[in-house]
Amino acid sequence: MSTDQSYSCDFLIVGQGIAGTVLAHTLIGQGKTVRVVDDWNYSSSSKVAAGLYNPIVFKRFTKSWMVDELLPVAEKFYTDLEQILGEQLFYKKEIVKLFTEKGEKDLWLKKGEDEEQEKYLSGTVEHDFLTGHLNSENGAGFVKQAGNVDVKKMLTLFRAHLKKRHLIVEEKFNYAELQPNGDSVSYKEVHAKKIIFCEGFRATENPYFSWLPFKLTKGEILTIKLSGGIIPDDKCINKGVFILPVGSDLYKVGATHNWNELNEIPSEQGKNELIEKLNHILKIPYQVIAHEAGVRPTVRDRRPLIGLHPKHSSIGIFNGMGTKGIMLAPYFAVH
Repeated sequence: MSTDQSYSCDFLIVGQGIAGTVLAHTLIGQGKTVRVVDDWNYSSSSKVAAGLYNPIVFKRFTKSWMVDELLPVAEKFYTDLEQILGEQLFYKKEIVKLFTEKGEKDLWLKKGEDEEQEKYLSGTVEHDFLTGHLNSENGAGFVKQAGNVDVKKMLTLFRAHLKKRHLIVEEKFNYAELQPNGDSVSYKEVHAKKIIFCEGFRATENPYFSWLPFKLTKGEILTIKLSGGIIPDDKCINKGVFILPVGSDLYKVGATHNWNELNEIPSEQGKNELIEKLNHILKIPYQVIAHEAGVRPTVRDRRPLIGLHPKHSSIGIFNGMGTKGIMLAPYFAVH
């Protein structure tokens, strides 16, 4: 896009991670004019996210917050986006929960009898799930209506979609050049009715929203190779960490949670933690192909941060999706 002339839009969106991508596509679908500002080289946790969505909280085997409302909207959003972008992004999978002890298995069976949980929990236990390859001696339960989105592919294809339509400025946003004008904003040559910040953890550096109650979390994931298609493509294993098939005998393994070391540098500590947990699951050899890290925009109460600035009604934020961004973003983008 040329930056030597002035142009107007309804919404200027800062950031093209999961939140910015979902919000931009939603607004365009509502007939709004949109411009996005994003520097692809500026790090983002979305680029390393596995994109897994899970309707169950494993600690208590209860439904995830608002899952009955969130899931239908998310599924429609990603299948519609696939049609626009022309490639598959959205994969339904069962999560196979390998039990660590008998008490966990008993709780699973009890929760599976609950009418509220039964549409997501199998309610039964399988005692011979891939026992030759996995340590599943305590049995396994299956989470239904789970899956993943290929986040990196989604971001890359949607960026190309924006570039083709001259809807993106590829640069780092400069807060000093933002001028609030009451019911609108100006940023360099752009005049917008509203600017919405979708910067992920960078919001803590935003002079308009740095006061919000973020509690950032560093997460690390591995990509491993397992020959022979050991884990079916329609399954994701969970036992302390997840093992998610992503094709070509490759699997994402994650994730860690570190609240103290808030950078995007893969650490030996994180790698060793994942390998140790992985070794408790796998009975077969594997090869580590890649090791990545990102900082999640998590919030103290685990609820998204969405709304307008208390003093500047033309400046808003769409953020704080944390680990459940894939499931949360489509529903809240509509709002």
